[in-house]
Amino acid sequence: MSRFCKSFTAAALFASVAALGLAPAMAQTAPAAPAPAQTEARHHAQMTPGQLVEGRIAFLKAELKITPAQEAQWDQMAAAMRQNANALDQAMAGAKQRKGAMNAVERLTLRGDFAKLRADNDARLLAALKPLYAALSPEQQQTANQLIGGQHGWHHAGWRHRA
Repeated sequence: MSRFCKSFTAAALFASVAALGLAPAMAQTAPAAPAPAQTEARHHAQMTPGQLVEGRIAFLKAELKITPAQEAQWDQMAAAMRQNANALDQAMAGAKQRKGAMNAVERLTLRGDFAKLRADNDARLLAALKPLYAALSPEQQQTANQLIGGQHGWHHAGWRHRA
């Protein structure tokens, strides 16, 4: 999440709380320790795609039940996922280097850069997925339909968690 979005979200939350008359009560109450799930979620949110990709690859391979005959196609898919994660890591690192406030032109340029990266990553993943998908059994294809290329979830890695 961009620094602008975080600031905007925090300001909106504070305004909502203040409008409800809860600000004085919040100021007097000590913050509760975050629940373990919240702490884990925050830690997970700070991890990069490159740090998460091997787990995603292992998960997909297990869920799809890749056979020895499908290994060559699977290896291409895993390589595409790794390349996508690496490209996203590099783009995120470059965006973090811009520590100062960005003007409207810079923000829109950065958004365009990320849109192009996503399109490139999707094209790379699709090129690897087509031969793998053709080699999958109907049952494996059904699983792939549920896990790969959805509208929500981990877009950058080309798969999403089950609903």
